[in-house]
Amino acid sequence: MSRKTYKTIETPSGSGELRKAGAHLAKVFYHLQVRQETSVGELAVGQEDRPGGLDIAGEVTVSQDEPMQAQVLKGMNSGDLLTLYLADGRRLDVYATKGDAFSDAYRIVPGGPAGFISEQQN
Repeated sequence: MSRKTYKTIETPSGSGELRKAGAHLAKVFYHLQVRQETSVGELAVGQEDRPGGLDIAGEVTVSQDEPMQAQVLKGMNSGDLLTLYLADGRRLDVYATKGDAFSDAYRIVPGGPAGFISEQQN
């Protein structure tokens, strides 16, 4: 019997951009955690210990110098699919939800297949 655990493999953070349907929505600061599923315990005969899928989650905060804050915040809360462009050139389709009432941060989760899209795949 085995159980699933996760190993953190990357924690990208920095300044990026959120786009909605390809149009600029906001300059943001992001902090992500990328974990990979692993199995712990006994494996059945003939079963290999292979790494599983990626689990990506994190937060974004809208830059204070972003104009028209009210429209930006409305777009963040729309429930629409957004694309986060990271400083290293990768991007990630995400959904954003408001964190607690006392924070400016939005929780983000992948909106498509788990994983980053590199700019070379355009």
